[in-house]
Amino acid sequence: MAEGADVFCDEIILMYRKVYPGIKLECAIPHPNQSERWSDYSKARYDRIKNEADAITMISQSYTRDCMFRRNRYMVDNSSVLIAVYDGQSSGTKYTVDYAIKKGLRCIIINPKTFEISFVN
Repeated sequence: MAEGADVFCDEIILMYRKVYPGIKLECAIPHPNQSERWSDYSKARYDRIKNEADAITMISQSYTRDCMFRRNRYMVDNSSVLIAVYDGQSSGTKYTVDYAIKKGLRCIIINPKTFEISFVN
């Protein structure tokens, strides 16, 4: 549910769900005010996705220094495959990819700069 690739992928899942009703969307939200500082357009997309989601999991009841990392670990711990849009730069995505690899998840990594796709595990 982060701005960018996360929201874009959520919208793709909602679109495919119309054709494949078995697809489920769970929104893992780090804290209730995640979209507070976003533009009106981004907030509207975020709210629409939340309203159409099959499940919403709120990781923390308020912002904490580690709520984003806890959200990322939750997603890995409750997944069988990780699909990451990641350009190799150090970030929360790097932490999540490394954590998923350590946990033995199959990882599909899409580099947004080159569109190269890598498979790990």
